[in-house]
Amino acid sequence: MNVVRKFSEDLILANCPLRAHSNLSNNEILREAIHISGFAVPFVCIYLFNSRLVSLSLLLVTIFYAVSEFARTKGVNVPVFSKITRKAAASNPEINHFVTAPMFFAMGIILTLLIFPPSTAYASITVLTLGDGFATIFGRKFGKKAILFNRGKTLEGSIFGFVFAFLGATLFVNPTKALIATTAGMLAECLPTPIDDNLIIPLASGLALTLFTPF
Repeated sequence: MNVVRKFSEDLILANCPLRAHSNLSNNEILREAIHISGFAVPFVCIYLFNSRLVSLSLLLVTIFYAVSEFARTKGVNVPVFSKITRKAAASNPEINHFVTAPMFFAMGIILTLLIFPPSTAYASITVLTLGDGFATIFGRKFGKKAILFNRGKTLEGSIFGFVFAFLGATLFVNPTKALIATTAGMLAECLPTPIDDNLIIPLASGLALTLFTPF
């Protein structure tokens, strides 16, 4: 009887993925908090160091992370890095393998800083950090209506992500440009692509700003 009930519950969750992700675990909250903290990067570039120095610093951290993550998968504990990875990804099946999301996140920010002019880069990074981060938080907590072309995303999450991304982007560009950057980035966030959205979101935002606001 218990086996039948368990099978029925699994079947319901499989067909209603939003129910399976209705609550955020502490690990998921930590992961999204780290994601949103990337919003500090533009301010570091503006008030402390130039974009190239910040990019170099992020690259060095990314390389160290890659080495520590490889060591972790081999059973070698690296202080700080391994502990954060375990806490942030403990509910993720990828925890037993090399966790790549932080690398794509850092590379998305690095490439955006190097390719685009400062204001465009800062707005695009904002869409990645605030838009994607808050879309996940609000989507998991309040999401009920799945997006038709991507059942893993919710309409509610995307709307909240759009609002936070737009408001944040207006700190670096005018409202029209913020709307363009946010629309492109959040559309990229919703689309089911094989490319990690941590990489594609800021590049899509920056490209849209470059193409549609040439002045």
